[in-house]
Amino acid sequence: MSFEDFMAKIRYWDNLFARWMMRHFYMLFFEFVLVVIFFWFIFTTFRAIDIASTVSRDNVIEQLMLTQTTSTLIIVLLILLNSFWMLYIFNHINRVRAILKEISFYLTRRK
Repeated sequence: MSFEDFMAKIRYWDNLFARWMMRHFYMLFFEFVLVVIFFWFIFTTFRAIDIASTVSRDNVIEQLMLTQTTSTLIIVLLILLNSFWMLYIFNHINRVRAILKEISFYLTRRK
């Protein structure tokens, strides 16, 4: 085995381990963080719904606070869904990049 073939194998294994770490460590970490935030958001939403049932129709300040809370919850939900979507896109971009690197590795080896 020549030195170039040996270095090509090392680059291949390095790429393989880096891809494994990127896919399983970072993605799972961010997914875990987003799921925790999502469940915290759901519990907060249930609490807001519970509070909404006790707000009287006569009190304008409570009605305004309830409207503000509902608007904020909708915005937070949209931001969370956007975060999940960005993580999904980022994961697929990384997979495509890894596939292209692997194709490039095998094409350079054939030359």
